[in-house]
Amino acid sequence: MGEFRLHALAINEVRDVFGADDVLAAKLRGWALEAFPTPAQPDRHVGRNHLFRRARRRPHIVMHRAGSPTERTADDLLEGRFVAPNELVKSWRVLDLWLEKLSWGTLTTSCTRREYDALEFELARAGVPSYLGLNRLFGGDPQIPLRPAPGMRVGYSRASHVEATCAALDRAVPYLSDDNVRNVRALMDFLEKFPSWYDEARAAGRPRPDLIILRHEDPATLATVPPVSTPGSGILPTRSAS
Repeated sequence: MGEFRLHALAINEVRDVFGADDVLAAKLRGWALEAFPTPAQPDRHVGRNHLFRRARRRPHIVMHRAGSPTERTADDLLEGRFVAPNELVKSWRVLDLWLEKLSWGTLTTSCTRREYDALEFELARAGVPSYLGLNRLFGGDPQIPLRPAPGMRVGYSRASHVEATCAALDRAVPYLSDDNVRNVRALMDFLEKFPSWYDEARAAGRPRPDLIILRHEDPATLATVPPVSTPGSGILPTRSAS
């Protein structure tokens, strides 16, 4: 089962994370430290008197939980450095967190590959052209320095394409099965919020949001483990906030 994360966030704001200015970098580091704390652990050093086995504390030693992102993980992203293959999972945990924090809204979707393909096929039968289908909506290249971790897919769509796709989905609804109507309605409920987020972004002096899509085959790349769901449960909104 794959876990989709759909974020309402301008693609340029995503790219700005890599090589972030001091103000943005400080904010992002703060979020990472809050989500992935690295408390100092006492490192006991046995003294010369082996009879008493006295221990000295060295509190400056920091012990990281295996697989947990570190300050170096965040720094590598913020500097736009090359991320080694064995560090990709940690890096995506951090970026997944940052995207949700920066976005105007986030939708989480759980579905199997078979369910996804069946929905795309039914949309095509209902008259949705391929250039407005889900594969196109989720398939743009975001052109960011961080490569997807194994099993991940990363994509994006410009705001104008989001609007056109939402309208095409609406026209297809009368021709879909009941299960897929529920799935498409849930997706449309999210996409239909974009015009209001455009207004909020303009008022905040930020660019209007695009659609950023992450497909996580392995929950290890998620900032937090998603709620358990069952096949056929469809699209599950977990957050939609400004």
